[in-house]
Amino acid sequence: MKKVVREFLILIKRGINLMTNKQKQKGSKFERDMTVELNELINGARFKKVPASGAMGTALHEGLLCGDIVGEVEYFPKKLRLEAKNGYMKENKEGKYFHLRKEWLDKIKTEALQTNSFPALVAHFENARSGVKDFIVMDIVDFAWLINEITRIQRDISEDILLSD
Repeated sequence: MKKVVREFLILIKRGINLMTNKQKQKGSKFERDMTVELNELINGARFKKVPASGAMGTALHEGLLCGDIVGEVEYFPKKLRLEAKNGYMKENKEGKYFHLRKEWLDKIKTEALQTNSFPALVAHFENARSGVKDFIVMDIVDFAWLINEITRIQRDISEDILLSD
């Protein structure tokens, strides 16, 4: 990890601007906003933006720099690793929709497997004024694991209550 940080600092000293365009800046702002929102919405959460995530982490093959947001939640058995996507709004005669790419889900799933994390994609409908604005997308296997963990815990609690009576 120290080597990765050192290489990152060298790039900065050389004047390589990692925030080269407005889209990247907008994406970075969305990642920061999502960390704040997740920390406010989830009890016992500690989410943070991954510095130099994305291209830098992928280029250096450094799992700890992969994913845009990582987090821990008190009592949740795994860290969470999130890929953040802002915008990608399209519109046709049927209305507005979000353009979702399979590669995004494959990427975060692979990165999460490498780091023993729980993967998901967090996204935002750009310019949405009402209704759903931010949402989570995940593989059905990961969703099933999540539901099974919750039901296992609930069952264990229920059984403990019955045994204590």
